[in-house]
Amino acid sequence: MLKSRPPLLYGACAALLALVAATATAPGATAGPGLTHAAASRAADIPTPEQHFGFKMGTEGKLASYPDVLRYMKLIAERSDRVDYQAIGPTTMGNEYGTVIISSPKNLRRLDRLVEINQKLADPRRTTPEEARRLAAEGVPFYHLEATIHSSEVGNGQAINDIVHRLATEDSDFTRKVLNNSVVVLVPSQNPDGQHLVIDHFNRTAGTNYRRTFPDLYHKYTGHDDNRDWTMFTQVEARYRLELEKRYRPAIVHIMHQKGNSGSRIFVPPYGGITSENVPANMSSSVAAIGQHAARALAAAGKTGVGSLDYHIFWTLEQPGGYFPFTGSGIYLTEIASVTDYAYPQVSRDGSPLGPQQPRMSLIEPYRSNVWTLADIVDYAKIATYAGMEYTADNGEKLLYDNLFAVPHEYLTQGVPSGTFAFVVDARQRDPYATFEMLQRLEWTEVEIDRATSPFVADGKRYDAGSYVIKMRQPRGNWAHQVLGTDRYPEVRDCADCPVLLPYAEATTSLPLQLGVDVAEIRTPFEARLERVTSVEPPRVTMPPAPGAKGAYLVRPESYGTIQIVSALQDANIPTFRGAKAFRAQGVDYPAGTYIVPATPQARHVLATASAKVGLPVTAVPRAPKVAGVQLKPQTRVGLMRGIGNMPGGWDMWQFDQYGINYDVVSAQDFQRGSLRELYDTIVISSGVSREDIVEGLDPTQYDEAYAWAYGVGEKGWRKLRQFVRDGGTLLAIGDSVETAQQLFDLPMKPALPEDDDEFVTGGSLLHQEFDPNHPVAWGMPESWPVWLYDTQAWELTDDSGQVVSHYPAEGEVLASGYLRGAEHIRGATNVASFTVGKGEVVTYGSEITFRSLPRSQFNLLYNAIYHGPAAEVDAAAVQQLRPQFTPDGAPVRR
Repeated sequence: MLKSRPPLLYGACAALLALVAATATAPGATAGPGLTHAAASRAADIPTPEQHFGFKMGTEGKLASYPDVLRYMKLIAERSDRVDYQAIGPTTMGNEYGTVIISSPKNLRRLDRLVEINQKLADPRRTTPEEARRLAAEGVPFYHLEATIHSSEVGNGQAINDIVHRLATEDSDFTRKVLNNSVVVLVPSQNPDGQHLVIDHFNRTAGTNYRRTFPDLYHKYTGHDDNRDWTMFTQVEARYRLELEKRYRPAIVHIMHQKGNSGSRIFVPPYGGITSENVPANMSSSVAAIGQHAARALAAAGKTGVGSLDYHIFWTLEQPGGYFPFTGSGIYLTEIASVTDYAYPQVSRDGSPLGPQQPRMSLIEPYRSNVWTLADIVDYAKIATYAGMEYTADNGEKLLYDNLFAVPHEYLTQGVPSGTFAFVVDARQRDPYATFEMLQRLEWTEVEIDRATSPFVADGKRYDAGSYVIKMRQPRGNWAHQVLGTDRYPEVRDCADCPVLLPYAEATTSLPLQLGVDVAEIRTPFEARLERVTSVEPPRVTMPPAPGAKGAYLVRPESYGTIQIVSALQDANIPTFRGAKAFRAQGVDYPAGTYIVPATPQARHVLATASAKVGLPVTAVPRAPKVAGVQLKPQTRVGLMRGIGNMPGGWDMWQFDQYGINYDVVSAQDFQRGSLRELYDTIVISSGVSREDIVEGLDPTQYDEAYAWAYGVGEKGWRKLRQFVRDGGTLLAIGDSVETAQQLFDLPMKPALPEDDDEFVTGGSLLHQEFDPNHPVAWGMPESWPVWLYDTQAWELTDDSGQVVSHYPAEGEVLASGYLRGAEHIRGATNVASFTVGKGEVVTYGSEITFRSLPRSQFNLLYNAIYHGPAAEVDAAAVQQLRPQFTPDGAPVRR
């Protein structure tokens, strides 16, 4: 009978395992320590992968589907006392996220004790160095093995079937050592949804003329960005991974990847590039050792083309391990060259060997063949994995003490290298919801948070009671410093003429600047009365007394949390007004853009529920303010042009779904149904959507009608999109798509940044920005706050027909956090601009204001424009009377 386990609930670490041992090992086994003769007699009950799937792993043109892989893992767990399977929980698309636990029967029987040992080692507050030595000798290291987070990298997902079968059935010196001296925690896929999408498409198109490669995002929201979610943990899969780390405390984390097909055949550590001072040094050294152990194993097996000293910079948290390395887990990354269309051989056209051919220290022995196959990927993956397991089993006591215990102990006793004493989060914040979200992420990652019970002074500034203090002398001090501090990314080159060594897309990880929270870095020790925060929750708010029939409820616009309140009002069809100018009511000053809502019982119920969710107060006034403004159109209809396989569009979908936006993805079929104005009030074009994406689209001869939404709309459709705005629609273009909008309308603007990539570089950074809070697009924004810029444009308006909503500072410092070269090119340049086109409006956002959902302090710039364009202007008398300008179904009121 399958050993079933309760699902792992997000936010709860307890009771992940209560293992019950069964029996099984390999045919012909001789009992070694921890293994049994009884188990050997049942090995024949465990089919090989070839017997189970009907083909050998690595067979050309054959891929095991993910449901079959899970069935195989469950079958082995039923029949082996070395293996257990756990269903952790549902994925984003409702599939099963599972883990496989592999060790000797003895270790599985004492798994609770082994987990307890790891928990004590990871908490130096309750473990002395002497006790840690004893625990390290008693325990065994956990080896976290993770396959196919990037779902087009299918070879590793095939190899794990052979790996689990070997560990479950074989009796050898190798398996005895690995099983007795370690526990393997295998995640068959960190992105099960993508495995379904990619492999199901591959198998479905077999024998057809359609392309075998999946064209769209292989995670519903994040696509290939699913390993860039290590600070905000937006996706449930990232949160499952976080909880697994916190539960098991792995000493080594092996992340199996594939890469392009032009370089080395496999990459193993040591890594290249630079590292953050917050990454523990012994993490890097232990991973370098394990990588070289793998390189020797590959060489012994006759496998060539093994590279190292390559990319994957440990400056930020994008990859390879995110949170893991900051806890002391060694991140062992393998990247194996890919083949053609997932499962077909790569063959050089001219017969020359594949990959670089010059021997060097980073590639001792080049790959000499002109053919590379799926079977090669599987073989290399298995050898590298067995080597990682062997190293871990051979060095368990050292890894447990030096990684799991010594890393948090160092930060607890010595603090962080920068000398920072603490970060202080002022109790008075313009956005309480942003403060909550920042503190919540710290809590998720085990950062200790204190709250002041009385006023105190730090670095000469007085802070009120209720301010938060995050001290650096704590087990996760290095992580807290990484995500709370600002960065100055160094200008490091491999040679004088080489480009700067930049991270993949982020030169900073500053949560306060991304979210909009005022945080001070304090270097001088200070005294304060503090209490430990045991649970981070949104601020508690209560509704004020009902103000009467002529009164109104007011919601300030500064927080991006108000988006969820407005969405709730939209869903309930409650009239919602906004003041166009600042006003004063009941002795309180309110900024332009304040929301004004009639004091009806229904509105009160909606506001009470929505405001409690985000912790933002609602106030009441006996009479609505007399200020000109707008009424939002009820149930504003939003279209999202995201493009096939476009990751920024995926993140935009996640954001819209999280905040309750009434939207649909714009499809090619929409352009065949008459006017777009009949379907949408506002259309948002995600970053990276080009004119070609819209006009040409996906080729119908290559992909069937399942992807018809992404077919091209032709020149006629291009003109329809232009007419949508001229007829009164609102079009918002983000990042790279500003160029698309410029082409569509010939907007009076031109690029401000040079084409030479070496003249202007940010590497993904936060740059200072100046806003016009009186412009409707910037309502609620501060006069100055950093924006995110990565690989997109700044603009110069060529006449005065457009309105500048925000721009980079003309003088002073431009860089807020990260890296910037060529600041002179962006000084004074426009970022956000608004244009009137016919009866409609176009808003352009030069920076990618929704980048991976990170720069949340900028979200209001998007949502203001989404709702303002379709809104109706209202004079002061109408606002005071809360006189509707729309019928409940969104039609203009005829007067």
